[in-house]
Amino acid sequence: MLKKLTVKDYALIEALDVEFSPGLNILTGETGAGKSILIGALGLVLGERADTDSVRSGAKAAMVEAEFALGKNKDLSAIFQELDMDWTGDLLVRREVSSSGKSRAFVNDSPVTLANLKKIGDAVLDMHGQHEHQSLLYEEKHLDYLDGFAKTWADRISVGELYQQYQKIKAELEALRNKEQLTREKLDLYNFQIKEIESASLTEGEEEGLESQRTILENSEKLFSISSESYQLLYQQDGSITEQFSALERSVEEITGIDPRMEPALKAITSVNDQIEEIARDLRKYRDGISFDPARLEEIRNRLDLIRTLKKKYSGRENSIAGVLSHYQRIKAEMDSVEHGEENIKKLETELETKRREMEKACLTLSEKRQAAAKKMAKDVVGQLKDLGMEKAAFKVDIAQNEDGSGLVYVNKKRYRAESSGMDAVRFLISPNPGEDLKPLAKIASGGEISRVMLAIKTILSETDAVPVLVFDEIDAGIGGRIAEAVGVKLKEISSARQVLCITHLPQIASLAKSHFLVSKDEQKGRTITSVNVLSEKEKIEEIARMLGGSKITDTTLSHAKEMLGKQ
Repeated sequence: MLKKLTVKDYALIEALDVEFSPGLNILTGETGAGKSILIGALGLVLGERADTDSVRSGAKAAMVEAEFALGKNKDLSAIFQELDMDWTGDLLVRREVSSSGKSRAFVNDSPVTLANLKKIGDAVLDMHGQHEHQSLLYEEKHLDYLDGFAKTWADRISVGELYQQYQKIKAELEALRNKEQLTREKLDLYNFQIKEIESASLTEGEEEGLESQRTILENSEKLFSISSESYQLLYQQDGSITEQFSALERSVEEITGIDPRMEPALKAITSVNDQIEEIARDLRKYRDGISFDPARLEEIRNRLDLIRTLKKKYSGRENSIAGVLSHYQRIKAEMDSVEHGEENIKKLETELETKRREMEKACLTLSEKRQAAAKKMAKDVVGQLKDLGMEKAAFKVDIAQNEDGSGLVYVNKKRYRAESSGMDAVRFLISPNPGEDLKPLAKIASGGEISRVMLAIKTILSETDAVPVLVFDEIDAGIGGRIAEAVGVKLKEISSARQVLCITHLPQIASLAKSHFLVSKDEQKGRTITSVNVLSEKEKIEEIARMLGGSKITDTTLSHAKEMLGKQ
């Protein structure tokens, strides 16, 4: 149930706290007092669209907070699990709207998106008015009502799962067919590319090695000349470094013979001399190993040209041998897939047909259950409508299947459309008066008749409808007298299984309230302010009397009001 609604700076409301009770909560008040503003605040906190007009003039922001006690609730528990939040049975929802139009929403003090707030709101509260809020006017909702009555939601979910599985296999099959067709169209091109890359026998890293070899071969004469000069400088020419170091070594050796303190210097000179001789040997070996091979140089240049060509053609932005080899592996795999493509396609086609047959069977079973339940639902609704003063009304739950050349369900050599909800299109038809044809509910002119149909359906769905709070916003337009009393009785009957909030102008309905709230509008310090107050027993009598006789309350209207309240 909705325990408490707190509103601050919303429209004409400066600040109010309203605590509701289980059962039937009635809100009354004069026209323009702000009853619908209160319902608007409730819609806002549960995800309806916000605008800057929602903020009370002169205020920086509007705030609406709703506190619910809901206990175990499968739908909300599932939603909270999706949001990675813990469901405890208590729900605190807050919405803040600034004067600039920015909006924030919180669930149990955690921020949520407006879409998730709306999802939670739809699971908590069902709002019904004469026009846009009345889900009965939308035929797409009629299937939901029928499945609720028939208790076929589990079957419908199973059909939905099969439909999703079918669509997944179908998408895989179409992708495989397209890929195979595309590959077949490119077979000749791929064959050429594969042969071209294979004949090149590329290996990763070879380009760097070839570049190094080419550089050496292109500079072989220069390298030979420099290494020869270096070797001569070290070893061969007169006055070479090795000769000078040998002379130096002999001189220091002579000094050491006289003064042993030069022994370390002698050892260092000897070591350097040995290293110079080793360098000289290395230079000679390097010089003698230099190759003058124009044929090999031409071979390397040709190989590098081939690698550059293949990189440009096949490696894309990667511009490397690795990119060429990656392209080769990809087209090779595509070529291989063509060999197994027919086999894979046939396998998926078999899977798709198997899944279609599963769905077909599930759809037919679900449709049979719906058609059986539709007759009982129509009968029950007619019975409820009689109680609501529509004794001659006829009601039908019309179930149709749409033929479709590509439909998933085959019956009597015909194909029918099937989707995640099954193969049935459902709509409610009604004839309010004898002699009139059955017509869709949306074509009924009387809001009062629509309201009574809604009450009839809500009454028979009271055991299966999971939404715990129902709000009826002035659904009693166009009715009065005995019918108004019957509507009130139905509202009270529904409220035995769930909480009902109802705005009404009819004393027959208001007199049945468990909790009666008066919405009033006053002027304070030049500002119009809406307030909501729960009425005492004495105040209830006075309000019912006002509703019966207008602003002037008489002994007669008071007596009548007491009599109406006494009938509860």
